[in-house]
Amino acid sequence: MIDQVSYPNKYVVDTNIIIYTLAGVKAAVWAMKKLEDDDIEVYYSTIVEAELFSFHELTLEQKSKIRGILDIGEIVDVDSKVALKAAELRALSKKDYNRKLKLPDAIVAATALLLSAVLVTRNVEDFKHLRRHGLHLYNPFEHEEDNSQRFVSELEQN
Repeated sequence: MIDQVSYPNKYVVDTNIIIYTLAGVKAAVWAMKKLEDDDIEVYYSTIVEAELFSFHELTLEQKSKIRGILDIGEIVDVDSKVALKAAELRALSKKDYNRKLKLPDAIVAATALLLSAVLVTRNVEDFKHLRRHGLHLYNPFEHEEDNSQRFVSELEQN
């Protein structure tokens, strides 16, 4: 489900969505196709790029496919603003929710928050507590049929 947001044309894509897309998983492939629209702004954190290219047995073809997906959007560097926001998110996750937010997840969430973008991820469980702090989530795997129709409708309204 896409959280109710006032900026449904900006999305930060998490690593797992790209991995599922590369594997040909229908829900992820479909979501990425919808994000290719000219009116949609797509972003990836450099941490996503690092995670994708870190597998030691990637073939040249796989590297090319990854690069092709990343070229749909813009890579956002981890600068001081992102680093400090990620640190804030990790601290409040532990303090307020007794949850350990992994640094890569905190960086991806911070990137989405700073861009006022929706985070596209299958790992909603890792991020759902941050909804109370302004993070909006979209899981293309949740109720695939109903959610896909809603996603199309919301994109078409813009």
